[in-house]
Amino acid sequence: LNIKMATRNLTKQFLEIRSACKANKSLRSREDSRDDGDDVLLRNKIDNDTYVSARNTLPPAWVDKIQLIDEYINKIQPKIKELNALHSKRLMVNFETDELQQEREIDIKTQEITTLFRSAEKLLQKFSTQGDENKTSAEELKVRNNIQRSNAKKLQSLSQSFRQSQSEYMTKLNAQKSGNDDFKYLDKRVAAPVGDIDVGMTTQQIQMIDDTEELVNQRDEEIKRIAKSIQELAQIFNELAVLVIDQGTILDRIDYNMESAVAHATEGIVQLNKANEHQKNALPFRCIIVLVILIAIMLGILIWKHSGN
Repeated sequence: LNIKMATRNLTKQFLEIRSACKANKSLRSREDSRDDGDDVLLRNKIDNDTYVSARNTLPPAWVDKIQLIDEYINKIQPKIKELNALHSKRLMVNFETDELQQEREIDIKTQEITTLFRSAEKLLQKFSTQGDENKTSAEELKVRNNIQRSNAKKLQSLSQSFRQSQSEYMTKLNAQKSGNDDFKYLDKRVAAPVGDIDVGMTTQQIQMIDDTEELVNQRDEEIKRIAKSIQELAQIFNELAVLVIDQGTILDRIDYNMESAVAHATEGIVQLNKANEHQKNALPFRCIIVLVILIAIMLGILIWKHSGN
């Protein structure tokens, strides 16, 4: 029985980090053997500067969580398609196929998808508390919140699709079970003494009735497992709905910012027109003031001249 779990191949990154670590150790061991105290201090200063510059060039830590959530989403989508194919195959009437094996495959695939949903949900919940809020700018917080809402809506949509698929599968199983219930009256004939059994009832027919009863019991257990899976998905769906506090996404925020920019630009044009008109009207006003002052001076001179005479 092959069980496929969610994995990440980090062998290449591990080998690169290990080789770099060995190179740094060998280099430092050779330098320490011939360097004195001043050289060591100088080298430590250079290493610290390099470390600080490297930290400044690294992306924020929450970017790694976003990439991991995207990986979970990309894994969930094809697994849901595979599970739907298993459902269709299981519902087909085929006496040559091992139904227990099919049920195991469906259970394993369902558990894998549920585990991926749980992991993505936990990452989204931790995502809002990632980093130091005091050192994070308002723009970065806005981007983080928008990305969190966008990913929460994606997971919510996938969870809804998964729940719908599980519900349809359980409905079809119940329909098949109700069809098989018509044969239950034969159980009494099987449980009756041998003398009471009809002569036309062969051993093969009795075995078929036993197989039908076992099949009904298996489907009862499978329906219970599917119902439990739907309950878990409902809980995940509700928790994701809490994360999507409002329906604002990155596009909505961009539209809002564009509308605000257009409004500010329009208001700026109005203010520029007013300033231009004010500037044009200032020069004649100054000329009028100068003329009034000159007239007052001339009147004063005339009055002083006539008063002297």
